[in-house]
Amino acid sequence: MTRVPTLSTEAAKRIALAASGFARPRPANPNAGHLRRVFDRLSVVQIDSVQAVTRSHYLPFFSRLGSYPRARLDSLFHDAPRMGVEYWAHEAAYVAPSTVHAFHRRRGEWFVHDYGQRDPVHGADFRALMEALVVELAAGPGTARNLAERVPHSVPEHDRGHWGWNPTRTKSALEALFRAGRIACAGRSPHFERIFALPAHTHPDLPVPAPVWGPDHDPDLGIRPEAGGIPRGVTGLEDDAVALVRLAGPALGIGTVDCFADYFRMPRATTRRAVDALTAEGALREVSVDGVQAWRWHDSRAPRSVEATALLAPFDPLVFNRRRIRWLFGFDYRIEIYTPAPQRRYGYYVMPFLHDGSLRARVDVRARRDSGVLRAAVHMEPGEDCEAAVQQELRELAGWLGLAEVEVLPAGQIC
Repeated sequence: MTRVPTLSTEAAKRIALAASGFARPRPANPNAGHLRRVFDRLSVVQIDSVQAVTRSHYLPFFSRLGSYPRARLDSLFHDAPRMGVEYWAHEAAYVAPSTVHAFHRRRGEWFVHDYGQRDPVHGADFRALMEALVVELAAGPGTARNLAERVPHSVPEHDRGHWGWNPTRTKSALEALFRAGRIACAGRSPHFERIFALPAHTHPDLPVPAPVWGPDHDPDLGIRPEAGGIPRGVTGLEDDAVALVRLAGPALGIGTVDCFADYFRMPRATTRRAVDALTAEGALREVSVDGVQAWRWHDSRAPRSVEATALLAPFDPLVFNRRRIRWLFGFDYRIEIYTPAPQRRYGYYVMPFLHDGSLRARVDVRARRDSGVLRAAVHMEPGEDCEAAVQQELRELAGWLGLAEVEVLPAGQIC
């Protein structure tokens, strides 16, 4: 029997940090090449609308590179040839256009979600609206608001109050088409609305699937009013888990099946088969991390130390799997954006603070753009004292955001 190598959790943590891009010092003048290399390393960068500091997809690049021109990153994502496009790859996220091809099941099972296509009275009109939107996008991209004006329809709207806006049916139809891969996202408006376009107008490498309303054995399943809740997996399709773990492996460096599954939100059973295949191939190598079964990417680095200092977005690829950072870092982290204010323990937008190889603090951060102040509340982990390092990182973050002042609240407060 082949002996499984053993590693300490501390060594595994350094491997994970190096894989995520924290083993090298920040460049003096980050340029497009640095941005591309970070994106290539991570393979997925989550998008989120919250901008307590700035939009979340900007922050992983700052954490690894320091101050860089955000307009340059915008151009890499939005100007041809785009290095990344948006899709439901983790949550909403930027991935390389070639990566979208791996999501066979996600595209093929768009109809599992009832966007309106199964409405017993108006389902046919909703489906006609979807097709009309595809035709209209041939004339040029648009947001849901813009396309609602360009494509009139008779499908009744539902008032969604402050959670949405009318007309919602156009937006629902566009979201269905986007998940199906029949349309793409060409960027975001200043109000962070998706700008929809045809795949061919977004990137030549994007797949262009045919319209489907159900699996091959039941092509009308997704449009029948009596279908009710449709289970995932009904098509028999699977995402290309081997291709996706081949991306997650070098980005994580080391991980359990759960770590690899969560990176692109894949089922554990599918991921385990991919891990076994890549282990047989030699790309992954089984290890024991203080008794925990894990797999290490074959050429992942194991530096003796990691000296990086960085504030991490709640959606940073290093920390978006909360179970993984509890395992490797002993850091029990949750985001409190959706927690009622009186019940928050650390604050609204809490950024883990990485320093000398460990997560040593939680920093609640708010950018007060009207007053030019970056406001922060620092919550040290037990036994830690790295206040000076936190404040230096806050000053660099403030300068990058164009804010003139940093205000650190007294210990125990939240922003």
